[in-house]
Amino acid sequence: MNTLKSINIQEYAEKINYTALINCYMKEFTNWSRYLGIPKYDIAIAKNLRKTPTNLHIRIDFSSIGCDIYIPVTYFSESGRHLFDFPVLRRILETDEVAEVDIYGFMALTAEYAKNSYQNIDASTVMERLNNSIENLSTYLEYLVENNKSANDLEMSFIEAEQSLILGHILHPVPKSKQGFNQQDLLVYSPETSGKFQLFYFLINPENIVEKNADGELVSQRLGEKIYPLLNTEHKKLWDKFPDYQIVPMHPWEAEYLLAQENVQIMQEQGILFALGHYGEHFTPTSSVRTVYSETNKWMFKFSLHVKITNSERINLYPELHRGYDISQLLKTDWGKNLQKDFPEIDFMVDPAFIAVKFNDKIINGFNISIRRNPFYGENKNKNVTLLAALCQDGILGQPSRLQNIIVNTARNLGLSVEQVALDWFKQYLHICVRPIVGILNKYGLACEFHQQNVMIELDKNSFPAKIYFRDNQGFFFREGRKELVSNALPGIAGESQSIIDEESLAPKYTYYLVTNNILGVVNALGCNQLADERKLINLVYKAFKELENEDETGLVSYIINKRNWYTKGNLITSLQNINEANENLEYPAVFLDTPNPLNKYFFSNKLIKPETKETVYSRYFEEENINISIRPFDIEKDFEMIHEWFNMEHAKPFWKMDGPKRDLELWFRTILPSDEQHSFIGYVNDVPQFSFEPYWPMRDIVGAYYEALPTDYGTHFFVAETQKDKKFSFQSFQVALDYIFMLPEVGKCIGEASVDAVPTDRIITKLGYTREGVIEMPHKTAYLTFCTREGYWEKCPESRLEAKSV
Repeated sequence: MNTLKSINIQEYAEKINYTALINCYMKEFTNWSRYLGIPKYDIAIAKNLRKTPTNLHIRIDFSSIGCDIYIPVTYFSESGRHLFDFPVLRRILETDEVAEVDIYGFMALTAEYAKNSYQNIDASTVMERLNNSIENLSTYLEYLVENNKSANDLEMSFIEAEQSLILGHILHPVPKSKQGFNQQDLLVYSPETSGKFQLFYFLINPENIVEKNADGELVSQRLGEKIYPLLNTEHKKLWDKFPDYQIVPMHPWEAEYLLAQENVQIMQEQGILFALGHYGEHFTPTSSVRTVYSETNKWMFKFSLHVKITNSERINLYPELHRGYDISQLLKTDWGKNLQKDFPEIDFMVDPAFIAVKFNDKIINGFNISIRRNPFYGENKNKNVTLLAALCQDGILGQPSRLQNIIVNTARNLGLSVEQVALDWFKQYLHICVRPIVGILNKYGLACEFHQQNVMIELDKNSFPAKIYFRDNQGFFFREGRKELVSNALPGIAGESQSIIDEESLAPKYTYYLVTNNILGVVNALGCNQLADERKLINLVYKAFKELENEDETGLVSYIINKRNWYTKGNLITSLQNINEANENLEYPAVFLDTPNPLNKYFFSNKLIKPETKETVYSRYFEEENINISIRPFDIEKDFEMIHEWFNMEHAKPFWKMDGPKRDLELWFRTILPSDEQHSFIGYVNDVPQFSFEPYWPMRDIVGAYYEALPTDYGTHFFVAETQKDKKFSFQSFQVALDYIFMLPEVGKCIGEASVDAVPTDRIITKLGYTREGVIEMPHKTAYLTFCTREGYWEKCPESRLEAKSV
């Protein structure tokens, strides 16, 4: 029995799309948290969570629209793309009624919630695209099964790898949407179905054609020589009648679209343009759909396609055509030769030629064709070069992913552990990626959109990364700081291509393409496939960039390793607002948002924020007071009722504001304990529980947004339950907390943000070495921002220095 055929394809396609949608939501909205365990005081949700197979869920707080959502998590990723189980649960808050919510219901809730922040939400359009994406993926999966097509072979040719990206963009809410294609179009023109077709040819007056080729001979002339003998008698006579007219190839779908346009019909009526039809060799689509390839042709053609692929019509804009031409010319100069000599790890697949058509002095975007050199032509067709997005794709229909196959097979061949090979493989990828790309940007000023679908990896005989190929004429830019260098190499460059980018906006956008999408995409693939620990991989990424910090003059490296948040593209919000990213009238057609920087985790303290034990972690005897103070991480099963009682004490209410029913406090703890934000510890004085302190990490905690936080900053909240003055020992208890915090080498300084009204707290922390840095206005309080360094603490409390040395 073929187990693949026993899988419900439609249901599977929905789960793939649902996973992508949830991940997009978690990237772009902040009203979610991890939720740990089964609650004791929320009976309605407890009953339903017990039926799910995981102990960790994502909870989305939709209380503003009357509900909350619970999603079972099977893998939580440090790099930001997670794996889930289904069904997803929705609880109506007013009634506590819990029911499953499908992908369409979730999208409807998202659209309703998003209206609070975004005015132009178009729910009906995104629903259509969502349905289209699911239906299309079902078609592709059925084709895969029925034709026994593989997407995970150890070795694949260029075009096999290009056409193996079955699941699509892993962080797009409608990854397989292609609005404009009917079912037949889908089968013929999709890379997932290995479609093959002849190009459609037009014969056009040369006065209406703009054509360039940095490599010399115009492509239309060579095409004419190939196509003329193939024409039928009628079309040969037509061309003989207009011998100066030039042949222009076109994607067959786009040709049909163009022939329905009024300006093209006028051109036909005036004898400026003639439609010849389908001729010549068969081409097949690459992963982008609109770029087509033939192993017998030295050119690839990237056409405009008025099909909404994901959320945008894929149109070549006229300036983008010139970018390919510019970089092709530039690479022929000494500038280009030196660049390629200095950084042989990067090979640029350029588009040296283009064809455009104009009418009444206006460019018709549908005719814009970018023409790319084909390095996988003839005997090079079987080169083991793979699209990075396809390499990072999850396993399909229960099969292992290609990356998993490669790493496991290599480990077997080399006699090494799978994790060791995965780490070595990733180190090699960083070696050919990070230093060369940062070096090219600094020395030569060239910036490229190195996202997963623009990058291909050549694998060596051991299946390790050997070379990076970058493609996409739209993605070549030059930084302002090297404009003079580039202009001297090629005078007039960027005049038509509009390819100079200012230094200020470079780092945020470049980080998104190079790090978030590309490098962390590889981290995620290795992690999701259980090949390596993502924390170890992220540490390698941090170190690779840190090594270059003093060499980088652009600010890119500092932004990557030091910023609390990065600029990230919001595909879901872009789709919800029906923004067409190909709209040349929009200065910033896509939505970009701030998201947490994963590389900050290099300085993350597990012992403070994610302790693995619930036993005592530190204790200290104070001889003068004859007391022993000890601390241990909070245990929700043992400590919850006690801490609830503490927070409902009268002296706790004004400052902690955590009094109230047990259900509410339990919700808070079950979302805080699995987070990267903070944790809770219980403190004992002579074995009697008496205080709590909550270390937090400003890189994830709200306070980090109110000052220039460093990844090594940590803070703590402190609460003493004891009210009898002679038994409180507040100062000593706080010392124990700081002893433990400063004992950890990953901690730089300790932050405080006590309310300006908390006078007793202010007195204590001043005695401990905290200094005021200013007043900050937070949503829930006005607070003194205070800093305490290790040396400052030890100066005020020298006995703590001795204690640290003894420990």
